[in-house]
Order: sequence, then structure tokens, then C-alpha cells
Amino acid sequence: MKKLTALFLALVMVVALAAVGMPTAAADAVHLKLNHPAADGGPYDLMAKEFARLVEEKSEGRYVIDIFPANQLGTQEEALDAVSLGTLDMCVTSDDILAKYAPEWGYIGLPFLFDDVDDVDENLNGELGAYLSGLLESKGIMVISFFENGFRNVTANKPIETPADLSGLKIRVMTNEPLRAMFTNAGAVITNVSFSELYQALQLNTCEAQENPFANIRDKKFYEVQKYLCVTMHSHTAEPLVMSVDLFDSLSPEDQEMFKECGLEASKWAYQYAKDTDAENRAFLETVMTVTDPDRAAWKEFAEETNAPYLEKYTEAAALKK
Repeated sequence: MKKLTALFLALVMVVALAAVGMPTAAADAVHLKLNHPAADGGPYDLMAKEFARLVEEKSEGRYVIDIFPANQLGTQEEALDAVSLGTLDMCVTSDDILAKYAPEWGYIGLPFLFDDVDDVDENLNGELGAYLSGLLESKGIMVISFFENGFRNVTANKPIETPADLSGLKIRVMTNEPLRAMFTNAGAVITNVSFSELYQALQLNTCEAQENPFANIRDKKFYEVQKYLCVTMHSHTAEPLVMSVDLFDSLSPEDQEMFKECGLEASKWAYQYAKDTDAENRAFLETVMTVTDPDRAAWKEFAEETNAPYLEKYTEAAALKK
């Protein structure tokens, strides 16, 4: 009987404390939605989860990030529009999509602009990234972090060592204007194939080559239908995590700083993760494909002709590139 009485009194105390506003993480946390394009467990998903972990930890449970992988809340374009309008909290997008809001973002999509992941980190988490991010705020978009998926490389069923080896080759290239111009200048024939249909196109030889990061080549098993991998590292796509300016402005100065701090830490984690997994993915691909390292300086020199007219449009951004 005494035990029952004690239990009853304990329950009364819990109810009383709740009645006077004793906070609990589950009840009082602000939930924020984050949309990204990767599958559950993919690189962007892991990076988003690291960001969410940091936010929950540093806010002591006051904020919880609800992650929606595989573009569950809309395509990258739709999600970015929603963030801009303030109807979605956050999303992971890409530099080519952001260029529709601020054309200067096209600068960081130029072929052979960056040498490696450390070069990307130094610039996007430095003055260049700050400059580009500032151009978006009037559009309702606040850059919180930069995620990473590695550099793009060429695969084919013949060796590719120089730009001349691309001549006449039917290749699928991402929808980046300067990048497509470089491949066209090399004599390649650009084929418009969606990423979801690329494996079949390569299998049927309606597309003879493609370019993607190591992770995509491995995950989509392109090595089953392509014999050669040329590590050109010809292009890098920035993958910013952005927040609605309306949401950011509603935060206290302390919470604004906290989100930025979490964003930077998540970005550093993402770049290290990319370096580690790139090495692992390359090692695997070397067991199933013929992997070659071309003279990247020669490719970079070839790309200068392509880049020249675009650099004239991006003088301010180019001046900040280290």
C-alpha cells in the first residue's frame, strides 16, 4: 500500500510540473523540414543527418530536423522555389539550379575550376562562398552549409586519355552549359538521357559514354556496361544546404549563429566523408574497370578556351577564387 501511495504522489508531481510549464524536448521542440535528392543512406542523406544531429545537440533539443530524402517534398527546383517563398524550411540543392536565382553561381560550375576537395572547401567555406551566398538573400534563400558528392569523371568502352579521344563519342553530360560546351569543343556528341535511364542507354549503346562522380558510377553499377574509367576530375558540383530567409530572420541572433556553426561543422564533415569514400569507391572500381589517370594539366589547358567567355561574366567571383 505504501508503494502504491508513493507511486501516486510521484505521478501527481509530474502532472503538477507539466502544468507549470516544465519543458520537455519532445513537446517543445521546433520541427523543421529538410528536403534532399538522395536516397535514404546516400551521401546527402548522411550529411543531412549529421547536420540534424549537430542542431539537436547544440540547441539542447529545442530544434529537430525532419529529413525527407529522395525529393519527397518536391524536385530540387520545386523545393528551392518553396524555400524562397518561405513555404519549406530547408533543402539541399545545386549550383546550377541556384544560378537561375543568381547567375554568378554559374562560375563555380566551370570545368577544371577546382583542383581537389580541399580546394573546394577552402573556397566555398571562404570568401567566394560568402560572396555567392550573399547574392541569394534578397531572393529569400540563405545558404547554411555546403555538402559534397565528389568530382565528375568520364567512363566509356574505349580508353579516354586526351580530349581528342572524345571526338565522335555519344556521351551523356549533366545540364551545365560550360561543361557541355567543353565536350562539344572536343568533338563529342551530347545525348540527352535522364540519369534514371542512363544505365539502359549505356547497355543498349544508344549512349556510349557518361560522366559522374565515383559514388554514382559505383551505386548505379555503370561499371557493368562501361569498361574504362578516366579520372579527369573535370567538374565539381556544389551542393548547398539552404534555409528560408523568412525562417532564418525569425530566429534569435544566438540561434542564427548556432545554425551557421552547425552548417560549417557539417560541411567540414561532408568534405572529409567525400575524401574517404572517394578513395574507397575508386579502390572498388579499380577491381571492375580499367582506371586511368590522364594528364589533367592538358585537359585543364583545353578547357581554358571554353571557360574564357564565361569568365568575362564572372569577374567579381573569379577575383575571390584562391
